[in-house]
Amino acid sequence: MFAVFKREFLSYFRTPVGWVAICLMSVISGYYFSNMLASSYVNIAMEIAYLRTFFVILIPIITMRLFAEEKKNGTIVLLYTMPFSIKEAVIGKFLAAMALQAIMLISVFSHIIITVVCSGIINSATWGAIFGYLALAALFISIGMLTSAMTENQIMSAVVCFVVILFIIMLSQIADSVSSIIQAILKVTGLYGLKESSIYSAGNAVRNALNWLDPYEKTACYTSGVFKIVPIVFCLSFAAVFMYITYRVLEKKRWSQS
Repeated sequence: MFAVFKREFLSYFRTPVGWVAICLMSVISGYYFSNMLASSYVNIAMEIAYLRTFFVILIPIITMRLFAEEKKNGTIVLLYTMPFSIKEAVIGKFLAAMALQAIMLISVFSHIIITVVCSGIINSATWGAIFGYLALAALFISIGMLTSAMTENQIMSAVVCFVVILFIIMLSQIADSVSSIIQAILKVTGLYGLKESSIYSAGNAVRNALNWLDPYEKTACYTSGVFKIVPIVFCLSFAAVFMYITYRVLEKKRWSQS
């Protein structure tokens, strides 16, 4: 597993991928931080919350090549024959992507240092926001790994990952729309003869169910400096599920090639 991690992590810096991702992160965070300095109000937690919206761009960049490139170049066969399991390969690649994501936060840590030097306040909300950011990163990286394992085309992998993450980002708006549509249908059709209060409750139930799946909503507490165990369990559990599916996809292709 360590061999896979080392190989994958170093490959980020042998190609433009790692450098592009770090530069993009630095530019985006630097832009937001400069605006905060101009307004004389610095809140690093809000900066990190702002950066979370760019997962839709950054995660596809760092995950699109994880397995798609191996399959395109034919080196995926070497992965199947190396003296380690596919499961270890999946975990090693996941940790390499997480390590790159952590390094991408170097610009944020430089902003923290500047804030401290200028007598600014760094409180629990800042560290909570970083914690929540990494939890979300773990979830989205596992999704990107799965899309990469399912295709031989890096661009296709990036596009699918982009669409999935964009859907998750917009989940709260989608929940509101679906709730309104269901309420409207029940009112117009008179289905089940429900009263208006029951129709309203049904719409709210659907909204709450969809919002329960929203990782952004769950990890919002960290940005406020409130630490809860449920969001981290939620993110890591779903990350584990997507990693397991990735493993099964690769294992199936391995036996189909045998």
